[in-house]
Amino acid sequence: MRNKNLDDLDFLLRESVNTIKGSIDQVFFGILEYLEDSEKQIFLDHLKKNSDSLQDVLYESIVERAKQLNILNDQLLETNSELVNLKDTLELKVIERTKEIKQIQDVTIFSLARLAESRDHETGEHLDRIRHFSYILADFLFKNAMYKDEINTKFIYNIYHTSPLHDIGKVGIRDSILLKPGKLTDSEFEEMKQHTIIGGKTLEDAEKQLNSNGTTFLLMGKKIAYFHHEKWDGSGYPYGLKNKDIPLSARIVAIADVYDALTSKRVYKPPFLHDDAKQIILDGSGTHFDPVLIDAFKELEKEFNDIREGQKITIPTIEKI
Repeated sequence: MRNKNLDDLDFLLRESVNTIKGSIDQVFFGILEYLEDSEKQIFLDHLKKNSDSLQDVLYESIVERAKQLNILNDQLLETNSELVNLKDTLELKVIERTKEIKQIQDVTIFSLARLAESRDHETGEHLDRIRHFSYILADFLFKNAMYKDEINTKFIYNIYHTSPLHDIGKVGIRDSILLKPGKLTDSEFEEMKQHTIIGGKTLEDAEKQLNSNGTTFLLMGKKIAYFHHEKWDGSGYPYGLKNKDIPLSARIVAIADVYDALTSKRVYKPPFLHDDAKQIILDGSGTHFDPVLIDAFKELEKEFNDIREGQKITIPTIEKI
């Protein structure tokens, strides 16, 4: 079966040759006028041997060239198809590798945070609950268009995976203070407050080593570590930030951290009941906590209690988020 492109070209070539037939004949006879008789015979014998007419000589030459171009076009299409397949393969490998890197990153973050918490054996599940509390708050805000200029799926993903770093600075606090089974003295509390600076500075230094210009996964972790003890009214630490000067991620983790601290057993206190902890959180609206986040907490208080009791929630995979 002939190639459609070649059939079309064949028609156009024949039409073009017929159009210029008169001119070709003029050239043909013009050449004969300038040749000697012996040369004329040689020329005519050559044409007769190779073609019935000068037009056919021209036509066959052009058609042969068109065939060659058509073959080259087919080869080009085949090469282009191979390049598309190669591109798709490379893109798939990049996606798979990116997924692997994210998984390694997430495991590393959580392992690092667990190492920091390992000195206090009573808070073994603390980190897992913190990231689940933080996740459901951020997800609720996103779905209800609250703080829509700040929250997107990447924010939700990052807060789930970096919120466990909130207390990483406690590695720099003495055991006699960190594990003290009683109320801290004023000077001990001042030393305890330094865990925010230690943690934030540690992650800030790590971020600088990556030369990331503040765009890595460590950026949110750094903000959380520095500012999760700041309060809405400016009475928190370490810098006394207030209202929206406190990063949203830190404001979210502040609620998660306080709720978990209240409802968990510590060396210095028994756990609070959910309803008691809930009321303390609600009473902190506008003073300790962002009022908008407290509105979200009210809607999620059952989910908070479910997580506290050990119920697991489904977190979207890397591909979905």
